[in-house]
Amino acid sequence: MFHNFSSHRKTSPSPPAPARLNKSCSECTSSCTYYKVSQLCSYRQRNKRNATLGLTDGIGHSTLDEVADRLKSRTEILEQLFPDRAVDELVGKSRDELLDIIRTNSPPRLATDETSGRSAGDPDVADDSAQVSENGEPTADRQWDESSHQPPVLQACDDINAINIATDHHRRSYLGVASISAILRAVFRLCPSAKHRVAEQAKRWSETPIQPQSMPFLSGDLSTHLLKEQRCIDFYFEHVHPIIPMLDEEDFRASYSLGHRRDPGWLGLLNMVITIGSIASGSDTLHEQYYEQARSFLDLDSFGAGNLESLQALCLLGGLYLHYRNAPNMAYAILGGAHRVAIALGLHRESRRRNANNTEAQRDATPAKVSRLETRRRTWWSLFCLDTWASMTLGRPTCGRWEATTMDTVLPSLVTENDHMAISLCASAQFCLICNRIQSRFAQFSRLTISEAITFDQELQSWYASLPPVLRSPTNSPPRLTIAREFMRNRYLNIRLILMRSLILYLAHSRIQKAQLSPEEHQIIDTCRIVAGEAIDSIALYWTPNRIHVWNSAWYLFQACMIPLLSIVIEGSRSDPNAESLTSARASLVKALETFSEMKPWMRASDRGPDIVAAIYEAIIGEAEGAGRTPSQDGDSNFFGWYDEQLTFGAELDWGSFLTDDDFQGALFTAQ
Repeated sequence: MFHNFSSHRKTSPSPPAPARLNKSCSECTSSCTYYKVSQLCSYRQRNKRNATLGLTDGIGHSTLDEVADRLKSRTEILEQLFPDRAVDELVGKSRDELLDIIRTNSPPRLATDETSGRSAGDPDVADDSAQVSENGEPTADRQWDESSHQPPVLQACDDINAINIATDHHRRSYLGVASISAILRAVFRLCPSAKHRVAEQAKRWSETPIQPQSMPFLSGDLSTHLLKEQRCIDFYFEHVHPIIPMLDEEDFRASYSLGHRRDPGWLGLLNMVITIGSIASGSDTLHEQYYEQARSFLDLDSFGAGNLESLQALCLLGGLYLHYRNAPNMAYAILGGAHRVAIALGLHRESRRRNANNTEAQRDATPAKVSRLETRRRTWWSLFCLDTWASMTLGRPTCGRWEATTMDTVLPSLVTENDHMAISLCASAQFCLICNRIQSRFAQFSRLTISEAITFDQELQSWYASLPPVLRSPTNSPPRLTIAREFMRNRYLNIRLILMRSLILYLAHSRIQKAQLSPEEHQIIDTCRIVAGEAIDSIALYWTPNRIHVWNSAWYLFQACMIPLLSIVIEGSRSDPNAESLTSARASLVKALETFSEMKPWMRASDRGPDIVAAIYEAIIGEAEGAGRTPSQDGDSNFFGWYDEQLTFGAELDWGSFLTDDDFQGALFTAQ
């Protein structure tokens, strides 16, 4: 038998592992070991530092709470502006893209007080139908008086040329950002001495009203009357008809020679042709006399008798003559009525007999019938062009001037290969179709974006490049098309200026500093200056000594001068002005003033455009040569001195009355 023996050896328990010492205990470790109490050493272990929280070391709780509150408030604002978008989706987007998102998500504006949450009678809510004076005080409703009860002389100022802005007369109609008053106000705010200078001039004009030249009313024998009338008719068809060729010249002259027609429509048209022809002939007062005769046939009853001749007479009255008399709102209303008459006559629809299936029937039609159909077509497009041209600087809704879904009148057709009248009207109609969309866009609540403006500008340049040589080159143009060709060029450059200058006003109103401008925005400003210089150069080179041509050219020259004037004011406010820009602007203004001086014999007595440009230029130069202008430094650096939250988020203002205080500084162009 075997036995297994195992030895048992009593062992003492191993001492516990010493606690892990923190580096901060390194100085007392030897003492703890000597007294064998290292296991009793206690040190509160600190939490591991988080790298993301390390930045907050040394910042008090109150500061953190304040930052958190700010972050929360900004987050709430972003959620209100972009309710359907995460913040991460907004990172990297430009200002225009963010505004587009806001416009897309914004509900339509209502005509009730629900949008503001205040009662309609709240005095703090600015009513868009009311005026705002220069000092910001609400005034009476809009009103103007351009009626025939006024003295039979040409008044110096009206709502469109904006002369009364300097004197703050409250007789203004609604005008949008495309109006001349918008840019004039900008110049006046940046250079108060310019406003004071123009106000002094306007006061002198009012103290010495324009008096008509003494001239006996139509008198004498019948043969003298007939000679005057024939001369005026010849001038009309030579200088005015190529611009708006809505009349059948051969048919008109034949009816006049026969002298059998005594119906009011014909007599109204005849007297309007003679009235405008007398202006083209160079007479200062003859148009007053013939207009008195035309008025007896063009009253409210003319709207109750629908016929082509009455409509054509209304077109000449509202589209040309009343503008010559500085009665733009009356002209605007009459053209609106004429548009309704044209629709009632069916001019907005192409005759179904003119479709492709009836080509042979058209060839067999009598010449008189074809001429009448073509005259109806040309009358419609002439009315369309007159209304579009007159509205270019109004900023008002187009009121359905052209709707492709309900209107299908085709462009005029060429009777012969060299039918220059049809060529001119077709080109004008195509131009006005583009301008109609531009005007419609300006009239909307949301702002025109830079990308939209560039697209419109490219479309306009493509249109002008496609014009036939007779409408572009003076060497290839027949003499009868001279004025029509220059009218077309002036309007083309002017609508491009309107696009650019409106964007500049938008940018300035948004408080954008010069350093924050994008390359596209810099391009807009540079292009605006270039186009203004081109407009001044072309008018100075191609104007002709004719009262109709000078009337048109002087108006567009006046508008073009606003850009170099604004440029000089802006550059003068910078610490490092662009010398090249200043030199170019001054040269353009000197050329424009010289051109105004040359045009003077053919200008109306009421034409104050040259005086306004000279007064502003003298005021600007006077300040530049003095101690220097010191625009208001109080408050925000805001181009307009105030801002409207609706406009800031895409809404439109009444730019005819939008300045309400004295704090004004050109922050857009101030060097930063």
